[in-house]
Amino acid sequence: MLTLPEQGLSRVIPLLAELGTAIQLVVLAVLFLASIGCWSIVFSKARLFRRIRRDGDLFLRAFRTGNDLAFIAAAARRFSSSPFARMFRAVHQQLEDTGNGNYPGAERGAPGAVLLSREQLRHLLHRVQIEEVHRLERGLPFLATTAGVAPFVGLLGTVWGIMQSFHAIGKRGGATLVVVGPGISEALVATAAGLAAAIPAVVAYNHYVHRLRRLEAELESFAEELALVFEHTLSQEAQRQGSRTSLQRSQGF
Repeated sequence: MLTLPEQGLSRVIPLLAELGTAIQLVVLAVLFLASIGCWSIVFSKARLFRRIRRDGDLFLRAFRTGNDLAFIAAAARRFSSSPFARMFRAVHQQLEDTGNGNYPGAERGAPGAVLLSREQLRHLLHRVQIEEVHRLERGLPFLATTAGVAPFVGLLGTVWGIMQSFHAIGKRGGATLVVVGPGISEALVATAAGLAAAIPAVVAYNHYVHRLRRLEAELESFAEELALVFEHTLSQEAQRQGSRTSLQRSQGF
């Protein structure tokens, strides 16, 4: 005689087994949507990094060969996809907004404008660098999640399909290949779909994380280079302002 828990379990298992096909379809649909999402991220990241590399090379060439900040600012506006150009534009705009426009290529500010300190300059560059890295990281967590979860989602569909097959064995009273084969083969499709979604995701994630870390190191190096350029420019302007102030005082006396 079955106990109450055994009677409840004997009623639940057939219900779960009957849901096997529906669960497998849901699992396959989820994995299909996850795969589409991953491939869309892969293609969009490929276009983004290709554009970043092209604009970055062109902007760095203009930055390192140009002697006029106005020319470099124009190049930064033109090659706006480059994180290097965006860093330059952030500092350039900050200097104009704070009235520190008394350097070549910028609008003239007030004669007594206080120059942007070195600490503020480096803090601004660091903040923009972090923002650029976060912008380029968008979509990568989805790839990582798909790579880690998709095999288990596929395994869930497989387990449910196998449970359905064993339930069919119990109902028919025989474990022939005709009874077991179709259900198990259908169940294994879910595992294959999970791997098909996870493998490209993990490969793409590792690839773009590597490219992002390399670009992050280049941004760090460029931030130091850019800070030195602006510090030198602002230092020269401070000296010119000091010379003009001294000349005006001498003429006043």
